[in-house]
Amino acid sequence: MRYFSPGDEAAFFTWLQSIPGVVSVKGYGRELHIRLRSKRISASSLQELLALYLRYQGELSELAQFANQSNSSWFADANAPWHSQVFGST
Repeated sequence: MRYFSPGDEAAFFTWLQSIPGVVSVKGYGRELHIRLRSKRISASSLQELLALYLRYQGELSELAQFANQSNSSWFADANAPWHSQVFGST
């Protein structure tokens, strides 16, 4: 993730911890470990994670694991601006 000020970093962690399903967040050097209640997260939580990763230039491919039948119409849409960053080129 890329932060532009201490306040920006604080905003990132506040936002991340406010997402339903996020149980804990820990930083280890340059690694960020996000513990979720379940591998299946709600569409609104996935939208928030996607927005957060886009805003803070996170590794979007980490979110591919959350693709499923119920969110494929918008999340895995090949025309979505994030598609190639999440799922790679097809």
